[in-house]
Amino acid sequence: MSHLRIGDTSLGALVAVFVLAVNVVTVSSQLGFIHKSRHVKESDHWRYISMARDPERTKALSREDTYCWRVAVPVMARGLMRVGMNVHVAFWLLTNAFLFGFLLVTWIYLRDLGFETPYRVAGLLLLGLTQGAIRWYEYQYWMTDPPAYFLIALALLFIGRGWRRALHVPSILAAFTRESYIVVFPYYFIRLLRTGTPLLQAVRRTASVALVPVLILVALRILIVPDHPGSLIRDFVDTMGYRVRHLADQPYMFTVGAWGVLFPLLLLFPRRIPGMIRRRPEDAFFVLFFASLCVVANNTERELAYALPAVVPAALYFLRSFVEATRLPVVPVLAATVFMQTLFFLEQSYMEMGTSMLQPTSLRLAAAMAAFWIAAQVLIRRCRGLDCSRQ
Repeated sequence: MSHLRIGDTSLGALVAVFVLAVNVVTVSSQLGFIHKSRHVKESDHWRYISMARDPERTKALSREDTYCWRVAVPVMARGLMRVGMNVHVAFWLLTNAFLFGFLLVTWIYLRDLGFETPYRVAGLLLLGLTQGAIRWYEYQYWMTDPPAYFLIALALLFIGRGWRRALHVPSILAAFTRESYIVVFPYYFIRLLRTGTPLLQAVRRTASVALVPVLILVALRILIVPDHPGSLIRDFVDTMGYRVRHLADQPYMFTVGAWGVLFPLLLLFPRRIPGMIRRRPEDAFFVLFFASLCVVANNTERELAYALPAVVPAALYFLRSFVEATRLPVVPVLAATVFMQTLFFLEQSYMEMGTSMLQPTSLRLAAAMAAFWIAAQVLIRRCRGLDCSRQ
């Protein structure tokens, strides 16, 4: 059994490398390999580069809220620079190491959830062709999101396996990395309640995991004082104002524009969605948490990518249910699904100014995804009429 697991994990690693290679080649063909920061038409990464190079000489950038508290990645990059690496090479290696870890941990997590190998291969490809999760960070590779993805995925794996002590490791590391990890603590609490843990015991277990990371987050905010403190109220006003001005684009941005074919997959069996939420309320909370952050964060596509560890398993569950209901061959169905995500991948913009805030609505892509969903519904209803379950 151990040899089978090792072989299976090796396959997951190969798929992860393939996914990264596709994204690297896509970006490199446009900008060159390990392109310079000036080629990116966004600005967040300048803060992290400043923190890695010489934070005392460039305080205007390195002491900006909330970037200044995300110290782990710039510190690691600085360490690689001290052994002779270029700042860009250091960040690129870190980003790809963490993205590889994110993909591999997701593979193992899907295995723990009971998905067969073909579904896990498809799941990793669907994830890898979701721009907000992978390609964006091959383009803007100086960011702190890839290690946050990895640590969150690792935490979900540990929670699923009941490894409470091991959960302290990603939780503490994440406190130095990015505050997005905070979602793990209520997720853990809800899961404990769902699996029958008494309320007070669930509170104690969650608190025992969250205490040190929360203290670290507080300490960082006390020790590192930003030159220009941010304001949640101002962020809310600015973001919601922006969304109102682009109201017509919001339905696309929060559905197909963020997740591609994963969104119609979630709607293959609409009547089963309430039951899934009841069975796994922690996953529903996980998605809702990151969707709600979009009231203060205007990078919708990238924010919703954090929800993929919950979205991808749900999509695969409905996809497997579709195959079982229609009795269609597994491989062609999975291939068609990956093909649709490839269309999504090719349609997404990332090199134009402002695409991190507003992904242009593609009526062509929206129509293709709608056609995909309608065709699936026709097949499901046709098979019900023929009583495929008895074939």
